Amino acid sequence: MTTEKNVVHVNGVDLAYVDEGEGDPVILLHGFPDSSYLWRHQIPALVEGGFRVIAPDLRGFGDSGKPQEAEAYGMQTIVNDVVGLTMKLGIRRPHLVGHDWGAAIAWMYAFLMPRRIDHLAVLSVGHPGVFATPSIEQRAASWYMLFYQFPGVSEELLRRNGWRLFKEIMGRDGDHDRYLRDLARPGALTAGLNWYRANRSPAAELRPARPFPPVLAPTLGIWGDGDKALLEEGMTGSGKFVKGPWRYERVEGAGHWLPLDAPDQVNKLLLGFLGTERPAHEERRPRRRL
Repeated sequence: MTTEKNVVHVNGVDLAYVDEGEGDPVILLHGFPDSSYLWRHQIPALVEGGFRVIAPDLRGFGDSGKPQEAEAYGMQTIVNDVVGLTMKLGIRRPHLVGHDWGAAIAWMYAFLMPRRIDHLAVLSVGHPGVFATPSIEQRAASWYMLFYQFPGVSEELLRRNGWRLFKEIMGRDGDHDRYLRDLARPGALTAGLNWYRANRSPAAELRPARPFPPVLAPTLGIWGDGDKALLEEGMTGSGKFVKGPWRYERVEGAGHWLPLDAPDQVNKLLLGFLGTERPAHEERRPRRRL
């Protein structure tokens, strides 16, 4: 995908983003250590399906700004980035699709601003309410999140011996070769790790639990049975947090990076889901059809 990116300044940071197509808007949110390039198979399919597709490089990644303070990466701050982007582009109720950290942001956006979202699709990562009390198996699978908590130390060890440890953690998944080039940019590795430091600190589990508002939007959860980082329990347990229509799809033979491992299946699921049922109290708008 060689699409030229636009840049907009929102919430104190420059965000680069892809904006293609016409029709109902769909915002695609990537995770670590990706960029909008993750969605290169979904963007043309959704555009062909009659949607306007906006795929930002979230703060800390790709061509967007990279603050070096961990405090700059709290989930509320990043949700506000997405809100600011929609307002700059004149978008009131987008469909939201997220993967990895992008899915976590999409969940939070959905339950904080139910009137500013149409449909929600989350890939690989379930509702934060499930992840707040992970099983022993999930804790073991996500050990790397604890390792990322040590500023300076994590960066040094990940880079050592030609990024050997980083390669072992990532395996041959995702855009592994591209990640090394992207993370070699000034400040990029610290910026990416700051997502974990701001949001997944072990101390967070000592804070009093608070109830999450229900998600009212029609919601689709997609999980690959080869995901080694996030277990199925995170997605299957998410339905109890969704008051709107809930649908779960398990993709066989795909790992954590569903948009790359199973692009045709993901595209089919998204095109079949976006623009379908909506809460009964909301007025329907005419939509373009395939």
